[in-house]
Amino acid sequence: MTRSSERAASSGGEREARGRPGAALPADVAGGPRYKSIYQSLSQDISSGRYPVMTLLPTEHELCEQFGASRHTIREAIRMLTVAGVVSRRPGVGTRVETARATTRFTQRISQFPDLLQYARNAALLVQDVRTVKLTKRLAETLGCEAGQQWLHINSIKTLDDPDVAAACTLIYADPAHSDVRVDVKSRISLLRLIEDHFGDRITEVNQEFSATPIGAAIAKQLQVDTGTPGFVITRRYYGDGGVLLLATITTFPHDKMKYSMTLNVS
Repeated sequence: MTRSSERAASSGGEREARGRPGAALPADVAGGPRYKSIYQSLSQDISSGRYPVMTLLPTEHELCEQFGASRHTIREAIRMLTVAGVVSRRPGVGTRVETARATTRFTQRISQFPDLLQYARNAALLVQDVRTVKLTKRLAETLGCEAGQQWLHINSIKTLDDPDVAAACTLIYADPAHSDVRVDVKSRISLLRLIEDHFGDRITEVNQEFSATPIGAAIAKQLQVDTGTPGFVITRRYYGDGGVLLLATITTFPHDKMKYSMTLNVS
């Protein structure tokens, strides 16, 4: 076989490999964790128009076959697309393309309780400090409870694709009188697991409040931004039977790291 025919055979074999399940990814997305390569490949397919905006991606099963990957790997790649704001996941509908290009902002699309649980499932938090605090009057007003009570306080940061860059600061407050959450919280926690393990189906109502405020010195240091940087703050209060406040979270994003999307269906 001549050199030219060897090259032709190699090229043809590469084209065949790319067209079957489990095929090698293109050179520009190969290397690194498998889910990142699949994320990059899907990003390219979306930006090129193969999957247009407002259409659905193939199902998890179809993507598993397409890439020859496990469901866990595909879900992690989809999670990265969701965090980048490129797609949104809707129970019973599928994964819908929202934009052709990734954004540096974290996008939340929450219009019903399952959406909030999906967000909590993806919210991996790095714990910075765990202690019991006495609620000041100002903090008690924010949480919607009485001042002077002793509550468990968890100071954590949220990261996105880069584990070395803090995307947000999440302060978690749990009422010891209605929870068995302890100060021996692990260094890395899942917000969904914390809710499921310690509150289960006792949560009957979730209140969300959005505000804009300059970021204070302590949180600014954690987020590696200047004190006074404009911040987007989401306060969530989780209530049980009788309107009892069980858990509250206060998450602060730098203004350029967050956008919130809501869809209201008119019947």
